[in-house]
Amino acid sequence: MAQADVSQVKGLVAGPSDVHCLEPVDADAPFDRSSADVILRTADNVDFRFYKLLLSLASPFFANMFALPQPTPLDSAADETKYGLPIIPVSEKSIIMRKLLSFCSPIYDTDAPTLENLDIVMSVLDAADKYDMKRVGKFIVSLITAPHFLEKEPMRVFAIACRYRAQEETTVAARYMLRFAVWEPTYVAELDFISGSDYQRLVKYHASCGQAMSQLMRIWPAFPLPPLDCKFCRKKGISRLSVKEYQDSVIEALRLRPCIETLLRQEWIDAMVRRAGSCQNCRERVPRKLAEYVRELTIPVEQIISEVRLELKSY
Repeated sequence: MAQADVSQVKGLVAGPSDVHCLEPVDADAPFDRSSADVILRTADNVDFRFYKLLLSLASPFFANMFALPQPTPLDSAADETKYGLPIIPVSEKSIIMRKLLSFCSPIYDTDAPTLENLDIVMSVLDAADKYDMKRVGKFIVSLITAPHFLEKEPMRVFAIACRYRAQEETTVAARYMLRFAVWEPTYVAELDFISGSDYQRLVKYHASCGQAMSQLMRIWPAFPLPPLDCKFCRKKGISRLSVKEYQDSVIEALRLRPCIETLLRQEWIDAMVRRAGSCQNCRERVPRKLAEYVRELTIPVEQIISEVRLELKSY
């Protein structure tokens, strides 16, 4: 690296061959400051004025680049300039470069960028990886367990977190995956970047949580089924549904999807209502009573899951 000239280093990040087919335009604020000392030109020909110092602090890649001897303006190897500033072509598009540079900026310089979807997340992570911006990458990974990512694409979140060896985020995603039976999540491309043993650990964790649900049998006396005291059919409890039958059904359901959300799903409650039978009055009251009862089970169920350890491979 030390013996290469700047133009050779820049070749590593150069964009496609037709990058100059469009007239370059300047990025808008805050990447248009006259005090900047370098320009990053994106694949879609947007020029970002930025600071060598900030790039060097965030990226050993750029730090090494700027440490190399710089050619003089009269040197045939001198690179293109604009506003008297050297231009570095990069292969990222402007939407990605804006977000990446925002993560490299002081907090007062620009708002934290919004990561709209996991495709954007992966593109910014790939760029951070390429330029060896480890702290930026670590921060971005910490954002992927936001509810709007987990609820929409939990398997992708798990695979991304696992790929970057983010223990906390991997565990959060694995916990969220308990809402599904182990065979339900479909293939996502990010699985190609983790090992088979990584995925096997997720499957083992899911199975262990399901098996641990049998521990609920020890606490059933503290959680009797709610009484209905129906004045129409004059039956107490959830009629036609014995305590043991309900408890066995709970454990069976939690073995497949070991989380409290399983018992709060409308399909589950409807199934129990159908099995409970009895009069119309009971059928109208049972769903609310069951939902209240299930919420009381949240603490023991969460406690059982918290005692199951997700094995993670560390480097």
